[in-house]
Amino acid sequence: MDTSNIRAAFLQGDENQAQKLLRDMLRGCVRAGLWDAMQAEGDALGGPSYQPDREKPYRRAGSERGVFYGPEGKESIRRPRVRHVEEGEVRLPVYDAASRQHGLFEQVVALVGQGLGLRGLGRVMKGSVSKSAAGRMWAEKSREQLATLRERALNTTPWLALLVDGVWLTKETCVVVAMGIDETGTKQVLDFEAGSSESLETVSRLLGRLIERKFGPPKGRRLLVLRDGSAAIAGAVKRRWPDAVQQECLVHAQRNVGDRMGKRHRAEIERLFEKLRQAQGKEDGQMAFEELLSYCEERNAAAALALRGREEALLAVHRLGVPSTLNVTFLNSNLIENMIRNWRGATQQIKRWQVKSDMVDRWMASGLLWAEAGFKKIRHAKDLPALVSALACSATDGDCANAPPPSSAPQANAETP
Repeated sequence: MDTSNIRAAFLQGDENQAQKLLRDMLRGCVRAGLWDAMQAEGDALGGPSYQPDREKPYRRAGSERGVFYGPEGKESIRRPRVRHVEEGEVRLPVYDAASRQHGLFEQVVALVGQGLGLRGLGRVMKGSVSKSAAGRMWAEKSREQLATLRERALNTTPWLALLVDGVWLTKETCVVVAMGIDETGTKQVLDFEAGSSESLETVSRLLGRLIERKFGPPKGRRLLVLRDGSAAIAGAVKRRWPDAVQQECLVHAQRNVGDRMGKRHRAEIERLFEKLRQAQGKEDGQMAFEELLSYCEERNAAAALALRGREEALLAVHRLGVPSTLNVTFLNSNLIENMIRNWRGATQQIKRWQVKSDMVDRWMASGLLWAEAGFKKIRHAKDLPALVSALACSATDGDCANAPPPSSAPQANAETP
């Protein structure tokens, strides 16, 4: 193999030219290797073209133009022909594999999964694959990913927290997504459910499927649920896990209060909410909340009323008495919203969602698994044992579904769905 031209280009500092020469050399090696492999297959069937084996029913029939899909895209190539004396043309296995677009399957799937549209795929791959072929490949792969997501075992993980949020695809299609956090701080996409809105029924279907897959906290411990201000999510969680500790996102609460208070008060509202986010424990959290509430009561009755009605949900984590280092994770729904933002990045090229087919399910599963691939453990995971202890059910917790209630206490989970 003559590499003198490549070496000379590198020595002259022309790295672009050297890279081009290297690619051309590798391309030539691929083409030569394919030709030799096809010739060897022809020889095995009917003998060499210059010394045919007359006892075999195969005959060499010259060569013709063909195509193969290589690193540089679709290329033309000469291919040897072999014919059966009775059955006609024989497809050589090597050429059959090299000329199939399905050999580009993983490359196509990777490009589409990272946000490249099917229309632009043809240009990127230099005509190696058509839009329709790429669509079929992606449909096959995304169905596999949907099955992977919904068939993963959930009963072997010591779950600590559940995050639930909705994302609107169209004016009439909303998908509710669930994410879990285990005792070690590892995050995982759990499942999703599509509906016409973020309704109680949609969320209930999602949570019901999670329970069917044995999702839940270990026996003797409550589940921490992080959500926005959605009454539907709160109600559905209450039905499934009456003892769950539900924490409402302080970021959403701040936006809600800020919109009611007006622009001139937003700086102070932001300061007071930040003080609440930094507070540690029940007493400090209650003091910060009362200061915020007092400020609102003097200026806007509606904002104060909204805050007072959500006091329990806004202070749920504070009342567990866990280290304030965990507030950055468990006082908001940022984790699941960031995941949804990354999912949008993988699906931004979609202009029309076909709800009559399985398109929504396939793209949701693929995009969510793509986002999950970039997950890291939550911040300050070393402090999670304190949260595990705080969520443990004591002997007097008559409403803890994972611990047997005292004989004198009413039965748990008696709430009517």
